[in-house]
Amino acid sequence: MPRSLHITSLTNPRIKQVVRLREQRHRRKLGLFIAEGSREITRACAAGLPIVELYHCPELLDQPGRHDSAAINRLATGLPADALVAELPAAVFRKIAYVREPEGVLAVIPQPTWSWDDLPAAATSPLCLVTVGIEKPGNLGAMVRTADAAGAAAVVTAGAVVDPFNPNAIRTSTGAVFTLPTIAASEAEAIDRLTTLGYRIFASTLQQAVPHTDVDFTGPTAIVIGPEDVGLADAWLAAADRTAGRRVHIPMHSRTVDSLNAAAAAAILLFEATRQRHR
Repeated sequence: MPRSLHITSLTNPRIKQVVRLREQRHRRKLGLFIAEGSREITRACAAGLPIVELYHCPELLDQPGRHDSAAINRLATGLPADALVAELPAAVFRKIAYVREPEGVLAVIPQPTWSWDDLPAAATSPLCLVTVGIEKPGNLGAMVRTADAAGAAAVVTAGAVVDPFNPNAIRTSTGAVFTLPTIAASEAEAIDRLTTLGYRIFASTLQQAVPHTDVDFTGPTAIVIGPEDVGLADAWLAAADRTAGRRVHIPMHSRTVDSLNAAAAAAILLFEATRQRHR
């Protein structure tokens, strides 16, 4: 059975450490992240990620419409013997929670580690999403969720400002970050690796670009989405030209809107690629 604790102090060292895991540098240093809510925790367990610490608040869990304490106790009994299960009063749980109306359960989980070895060989004609310089964790999580739904083999976060294990990225990905390989790299490394592996790079841009419906996404494809404010650097455009990919744009029909949200653009391009592959 896991170890059990009852923590009542807001200044308990374990509580302080959980709060610090909201920060990217602490997640990277410890190799841990936090998942809040029964949906996220259940999906992390289904992905084979072990729970290191489980925090729950019976007062919050037993409110109408939420999971009850008995359900959490059943989850706790299936944890490894070296895991920690801590019961917290509402005031202490609200300190570690990152949602406004917490459900009453939160887990500390080791981050999965992925590398370029997890990117399929070009010979299998894989589909990959590359996000460049994404600053909003909600955008990144939504893009990973969309990539997973479209059947992408991996996501590459190039020059990322946020990581996929930001609490908001986890929530908006609905747990897709637990299973879809997400590889972090510099922009230069991402271009070099994708080129060496034989991927065709499709750069989303307005510069000398063709409509996305006029290109062939059926080969080994890396769809690249850049920052919403400045777009992709010239190095990505050159890589698209060099790898037999294309510079692509999504035709707009608005008199005032000249661009799409990065997550929306990723969805349109990914599902066009999926449509071509399954028609």
